[in-house]
Amino acid sequence: MSAHYRWLPFRGRLRPCGLALLLANSHFSAQAAELLVLEEVLVTAQKRTENVQDIPISISVVDAALIDNFTIRTTTDLADSVPGLVIQHTPQNLAQVTVRGLGTGSASESLDQSVGLFIDGIWTGRIREFQASLFDLERVEVIKGSQNTLLGKNTSLGALSIVSVRPGDELAGYLQADYETEFGSVYTTGAVDLPSALGNYRLAFNYVDEAGYVDNRATGNEVPEREQSTLRIGASFVLGNDGDLYASYQYDDLRIRGDTFQPDVDQLGFMLGMDPGADIGLDRDKHAFTSYGSKGEADDEQTTHRATLHYEQGLGDMTFTSLSGWSDYDNHRLTDTDFLSVDYLTSIFASDYEQFTQEFRLASPTGKRFDYLLGVYYHDSTLEYANITDSAFPPPYTLGPLPIDAASLKTYDQDTRVLAGFGQLRLYLGSDWQLGVGLRYTDEEKDAVWGRERLRSGGFLADILADLLAPEVPPSDLSRSEHNLDGSLSLQYDVSNELMGYLSWANGSKSGGFTNDVAVPEEAEFDTEEAETTELGLKWQLAGGSGLLNAAVFNTDIDDFQVVSFIGTGFLTSTVPARSRGLELETRWIVTPDLVLGASATYSDAEETDTGQRLPYAPQWSASVDGSWVLPVPGNQLQWRLEGAINYRDEQYQQLGETSLDGALTLVNLRLSVADPGGGWELALVGRNLLDESSSFGFGFPYFGGQLVPAGTTTIGSLSRPRTLALQGRYRF
Repeated sequence: MSAHYRWLPFRGRLRPCGLALLLANSHFSAQAAELLVLEEVLVTAQKRTENVQDIPISISVVDAALIDNFTIRTTTDLADSVPGLVIQHTPQNLAQVTVRGLGTGSASESLDQSVGLFIDGIWTGRIREFQASLFDLERVEVIKGSQNTLLGKNTSLGALSIVSVRPGDELAGYLQADYETEFGSVYTTGAVDLPSALGNYRLAFNYVDEAGYVDNRATGNEVPEREQSTLRIGASFVLGNDGDLYASYQYDDLRIRGDTFQPDVDQLGFMLGMDPGADIGLDRDKHAFTSYGSKGEADDEQTTHRATLHYEQGLGDMTFTSLSGWSDYDNHRLTDTDFLSVDYLTSIFASDYEQFTQEFRLASPTGKRFDYLLGVYYHDSTLEYANITDSAFPPPYTLGPLPIDAASLKTYDQDTRVLAGFGQLRLYLGSDWQLGVGLRYTDEEKDAVWGRERLRSGGFLADILADLLAPEVPPSDLSRSEHNLDGSLSLQYDVSNELMGYLSWANGSKSGGFTNDVAVPEEAEFDTEEAETTELGLKWQLAGGSGLLNAAVFNTDIDDFQVVSFIGTGFLTSTVPARSRGLELETRWIVTPDLVLGASATYSDAEETDTGQRLPYAPQWSASVDGSWVLPVPGNQLQWRLEGAINYRDEQYQQLGETSLDGALTLVNLRLSVADPGGGWELALVGRNLLDESSSFGFGFPYFGGQLVPAGTTTIGSLSRPRTLALQGRYRF
């Protein structure tokens, strides 16, 4: 849980969340200081614009100040500031996403995520879409627990909702540039509002040129290099008396050159034999290359198009809403699958995904004895996926006179169609009690064609190994349909205008489907995931609104939990019963007109219920302490401000069976800025991970640790980005 804040009196207002706490002015009279209150935080988690303190849901809100001040441009960086949220980078530049210790994980692209991603209200929850660029945003809502009733489409364990800035009605804009001094990375973003008699328009852009932080000794390059260019065009129009139309289009071009994964443990010395110059152990040096790739490196290119059409029309005291969304991404990537300085295994991937969604809603007015919301939802998507795996042992690494040289092509095409109807009713029982009831019925069909063929055979031994690791499979038709009924109940009691408590229950389903990372199609299908979340919480505004205290205890039980682990050759999909239960706390205070402090923490005990073993990416404790202080500089007409946060994450396992343990991590971030009190310009020095702490991602490598040599002998891993210092400039007009 988190919040924005408002500096109500006279000259400005305070709009912070998480790390970024922006004080508008430090010169106030005593009378004005008494009026300082936390800003009303508006969210749309329930398809209405509501105050986050008034609804029975646990939500963490991250606003534009945090994202821009600390140059958070990816969802992975975002997670560092939100206790209970983990987004971990994995091979193939996929994301491992968990909320309260639960999430599908770094899945093959055919799997849906149980933590859904929404961009401007449109579900975009494919795993590759978590690479979306974060820029020119109003906020990001991290919504916890089962949310299927209103959000639908695979949000059985939570959701991330990214909300972009809409066009304004005055000519205005900003430009921000960051130069990171440790490695030479450059980040640039900006936007401009262009009002006219025909409508209001907004142009926004973001450019990232992020340098690598690991030295690849085999190629001489520093990896990974990330270059991302994004452009968004938005337009809003007033139609008639009560009609509003908003349309947007976003183009995103992403390229990542190289990766950071390398051998960490090699008990049999197999990799040392393959590469006599290797130094086994994770560090900032890497010994690997792929001759097929650009500059001898792994390579990942993705182009994304996204369009949204949002129409809202008043019908008396009712509101009709139409939300249309289209998106398409085209991805090509090359991966050094053996992680060595010889080309034993190389994988080439291509995926093309396109979807269209349409939602119609009818909402009654609020403030009466009851209110309701009704809606229908349609989704149609197509995924086309191909993977070429090229295996070659060049001399002198052949096994005697027997060459090992083979290549195979795996293809997977999937069509998905979803039709759903949903509704929510809220009854106001007297002046203090509210009862909420919601239902959603979903009909979903998936059709897929799965196959694998051999492209090249390099001899007798190669054929034997290929049949063992990647047998040929003729194209096989797969089909599945399912019908799910999800619901929610909530009871809310308003103790006073400042304090409310709630008890809620919700069940959510994540559709079953097929995975293409199995040996034969008969093993591809997996069942629907069913989750039930119960939550007891309170939300309390203190000291006349200058402070708050929020708390929630939760329990989530899951049948057929679809947990996915990367095992070197690909992804292993398992369905197991699981549970997460714990506690969340958040507090924030305006201590003085110049000082604001906040803290939040999450404890979650997430485990397989059959074995009692902890789940991957499920730290038991995570916490954040943050603050903002306007520095008292006598006689200075400029505004100096110090902002910072300490973000802590407990140790976590990275594989099933409590293996690959990553130690606890403490990130210290600080920002010192000087600004024109009028808000025109601002200069800052930004430090992230100032203690230079490292986290790692690791997994057993079965080609050398499971199938060719005894299990557990080889581990592959990578280190996180180290300490960075950046110079930041921003100009508003």
